[in-house]
Amino acid sequence: MSNKEEKPKNIFKPNNSKYWWLRVKIHGVTHRESLRTTSQRVAEKKAKGRIKELRGLDEAGELDWSFGAGLAKFYDVLGLESSSWGAETRKRYRCSLRQILRVIDGYCDDIGCNIKDLMAAEITTAVVSEFVSRRRAEGVTVSTINRDLTAFANLMRSIKNDGWIETNPVQNYEKQGMKEILPVIVPPSEASIQKLSARAPGTLFYFPKFLDATGGRVTEMAMLLWSDISGFENPVEGNVQAILRNTKGKKVRAIALRQEVIDILLKIPRSNASPYVFWNSTEHGYYKDPSNLFWEYGQETGFNARLHDLRHKFAIERLKEGWSIYRVQKYIGHGSVLTTERYYLRYLTEEEKARVSADGDNGIR
Repeated sequence: MSNKEEKPKNIFKPNNSKYWWLRVKIHGVTHRESLRTTSQRVAEKKAKGRIKELRGLDEAGELDWSFGAGLAKFYDVLGLESSSWGAETRKRYRCSLRQILRVIDGYCDDIGCNIKDLMAAEITTAVVSEFVSRRRAEGVTVSTINRDLTAFANLMRSIKNDGWIETNPVQNYEKQGMKEILPVIVPPSEASIQKLSARAPGTLFYFPKFLDATGGRVTEMAMLLWSDISGFENPVEGNVQAILRNTKGKKVRAIALRQEVIDILLKIPRSNASPYVFWNSTEHGYYKDPSNLFWEYGQETGFNARLHDLRHKFAIERLKEGWSIYRVQKYIGHGSVLTTERYYLRYLTEEEKARVSADGDNGIR
């Protein structure tokens, strides 16, 4: 019998972090937090203890340490007249909290997670930086952003006082001079995508490569219907398009399918019982939580990335291939070309940057 302890499936190291993180699902809700260690052995030990603690809190009805829960609690406190803040301050803070929730929700959607699953510990200095960048892109004034940051700092201070986080990321952001911090993008390799696909069951076998070839968000592609694909009677590029309905903000958009995507679709078997492209035999007929499923598969295959990183890979490759920044923005569904520029232009040469921005806003090249 081997004395080597099997690696737990509930620890992982994000690409942009030196620390190991815990990820555990309790009653269908995924909880994540930094284990604040670079040692896998220590992380495994801390994870076991933390999972036991979390399950105890769950049984006692006290498990509630998500960012959304912290924001809701602070928002409610600001509604009390007995609060130590004046009426105008409380009103201003509550207005800022609504903007913080809206912007962070958009950020979560763009990185492929649900804000309901976002833990307080995942609000890092980089996330605060992203919040500021998005508010600037919306054209709000510096004074308004500073007011938002004051409310944000007090929110995270409240969460810190509850013991949910160790440091206040807003204060850290302000100390380092409001320097913009963007997450490092490490596109998955073709070999790792193939290994991930081989581990997935049923129609999910085709899902990673489909995301890689379309740049789509996980949810919008997981719920794609065969009836929303037109032109398939002549399955060649230029003749086939897909209507995406389950998009961010429910803004329906159409994309012309590249030949690589069409060839994948031609291989996917259809179901008489389910109308979905990526169907299964469940009552609803599709995979409701592919991100979590593939996280588990990724731990087994050494994928070391998220499904959403395939979206980043698509965008960077299309820009290097010659697509304009506007075409990429419209194709992947970014609300503003500024978001596309901020995330991806840093991975291009100066020559490539000039080329992708040269066609104006016609989005055809």
